[in-house]
Amino acid sequence: MAAIDGSVKLQTQPDSAVRVRPGALDYPAGSLRFDWVMVALSAWFVIGIYVDGWAHNNIEGLFETFLTPYHAIMYSGVLAVGAALVFTQYRNVQHGYAWARALPKGYLLALLGFVIFGMAGGFDFAWHEIFGFEENTEALLSPAHLALAAGGVLMVTAPLRAAWSRRESKPGWKNLAPALLGLTLTLSIMTFLTMFASMMVNVNIYAWGRPDDQFPWDVTLASSVLVQMGLTMAFVLLAIRRWRLPFGAITLILSINAVAMLLLRSTWTLEFWPVLIAVVAAGLIGDALLAYLKPSVTRVAALRTFAFALPFIYVALFFGALLLTGGIWWRIHMWLGASFMAGVIGFGYSFLLAPPAIPVDAETVE
Repeated sequence: MAAIDGSVKLQTQPDSAVRVRPGALDYPAGSLRFDWVMVALSAWFVIGIYVDGWAHNNIEGLFETFLTPYHAIMYSGVLAVGAALVFTQYRNVQHGYAWARALPKGYLLALLGFVIFGMAGGFDFAWHEIFGFEENTEALLSPAHLALAAGGVLMVTAPLRAAWSRRESKPGWKNLAPALLGLTLTLSIMTFLTMFASMMVNVNIYAWGRPDDQFPWDVTLASSVLVQMGLTMAFVLLAIRRWRLPFGAITLILSINAVAMLLLRSTWTLEFWPVLIAVVAAGLIGDALLAYLKPSVTRVAALRTFAFALPFIYVALFFGALLLTGGIWWRIHMWLGASFMAGVIGFGYSFLLAPPAIPVDAETVE
């Protein structure tokens, strides 16, 4: 029998149960229950990131200090993740597992991420003492904050890595939900760090009246389409590469991320909530295409079609929702062209996933 994290191995005998000491190369058996615990704690942490981001984006004159309720949510989430990992690590070492293999596969890097986050916290404090607090976009690109993000990504990707490393890859929500939520949380960290180039965060700007100096806004808003769709398709295609996703998986990934990003600047963006209906619709169409086309590295034409269609549909429906509600100052040349370019990005990514075959007699360039 195995505990939640596989820390105890028992060999049943007629009258007693004898604990078998694990070998030097053994890992504790992973489990969906342990994955769910780590996903829940990781969500606590990521929600804290977004709450802190919301506060900075919506509360004028927010006092810059570590001692805020918004930081408390984020850092308590980190501590919860770390406590679960350290406890499991310690218990499994006590049961005889080697230190480097005392967590289920995929989770040792999460423990490293917790250590990195802690060290980055000290670095962040020193950075503020030397250079002062960051303002606006500086906070997203500060080296200290990027170090914190690196540790955070290692933590929240653990359920995804754990599911990836398992030999069995049974489809269905029961087996894949923790991995898909871990993937969505990771995507949400990446889109948070690039919120300055996000369709959802900048949604109100699309609906403004035509500016006098149009060029810089065209660049910003076009970049917001391409950056957001580039990140999204990278994660979607990664999941397709590994698993046959259940219906609703695409909708889950797109919708959770869209809601989180729209709320980041809710003071300015919440009135444009109909774009969320467009995102859900795009997700459902994506799920239908996934079920019908069955894209994979062995069904390359289907993969290329899906990789183009999903981002094109997402962006086209996004702009369609704006046209039907608040309006958009871009003319059709821009919004339809941006939709097409989003599809081109997904199409290009499909070649990384399933590149054309290299001829056997091709010369290798040294």
